[in-house]
Amino acid sequence: MNNEDKINSNESEGVFNEFIHDQLEDLIEDIVNNGNLDRFGDKASDIIIEMDDINPPTLVYDDAAAGYGKGRGPGRKPGTIRFNLSFKYFMRLIAEKLNLPNLIKEGKGKIKQISYTFKTFGSVGVILDKKRTFKRALRTSIATGSYIPDKEKYTVLIRRRDKRYKLPKREEKPKYKAVIFFMGDISYSTYGERLELEKRLVNFIQSWIDFNYGEGNVEHRFFVHDVEAYEVTPQEFYNVNNAGGTEAACVFELINQIAFNEYDTQSTNFYAFYFGDGELFGDDAKIIGEILDSKLKTLFNRIGIVEVKPSSLSQIKRELGERYSFDTVVRICDIHDKNNIIRVIKELFGERNEEYRNRS
Repeated sequence: MNNEDKINSNESEGVFNEFIHDQLEDLIEDIVNNGNLDRFGDKASDIIIEMDDINPPTLVYDDAAAGYGKGRGPGRKPGTIRFNLSFKYFMRLIAEKLNLPNLIKEGKGKIKQISYTFKTFGSVGVILDKKRTFKRALRTSIATGSYIPDKEKYTVLIRRRDKRYKLPKREEKPKYKAVIFFMGDISYSTYGERLELEKRLVNFIQSWIDFNYGEGNVEHRFFVHDVEAYEVTPQEFYNVNNAGGTEAACVFELINQIAFNEYDTQSTNFYAFYFGDGELFGDDAKIIGEILDSKLKTLFNRIGIVEVKPSSLSQIKRELGERYSFDTVVRICDIHDKNNIIRVIKELFGERNEEYRNRS
């Protein structure tokens, strides 16, 4: 390496960080273009990034006293770099790339976090602010002539009026709490790519809402249905029985009852996402629309209905899609392969306002 190519130890960290940033940009670009959400780890956990067949910059440490460093830094040969990326930072990059707005955190009424800060000061109190008190006393002592260093007078008198105390200020901050109801149709054939698509979407939704509300503030609940609806564990959510016909309105009615009976509707943020092939009995799609309009829309922040690899017999989007095409709460869409994942995420969480209506 020529001398002009060398960087000293003060510069090396910045160069390597820029290199990592460029690699992350490529990773996010791959996710956005190809819907590759495989790198998501456990919900709300740090993301493990592996970069293969790359040749990081060689860092040469230049120290006049110790001589030039001869080490090769991360490595001269292409290999693998593996490191943890903060979940919050990763989600922020994804949100910026997809232009996703922050979720509206409503329900600021009854659930509060109370904290006390000491940002105000007064002449009476319990906790003396020594620094502020000394500064005021020093100014007073200079003004009265008791502190004149040139004349070897170093007396700083602390009078009562110079004392300043830290005063606690009570702050009430809304503790945002949310619950997500995941609903799935277990009567259709969920396997192979169909199952993987559903898992990827559920994983992203969990991560995105956790990112917005904070870890520990979101409850995730899972429900399935064929002709009846009931709650299951996350592991059971993806098990299917291929029972044949299905009625989906019952699962929407069930989560409506649970939301009203088990939660404080004034302080809880509700989200619901339904996955199925859209093949329903009779006028089931019409009944779902009635439940959405009369019961769920006024209560829920967002309701997403996703037809996963729908067939020609699928009814939900065909019968309800146009009805909610500009709705800010209800989003109805379909997904056919992994290349549609990013589009579906945007449809579920992107903003819909007057500008969106005009553009559409």
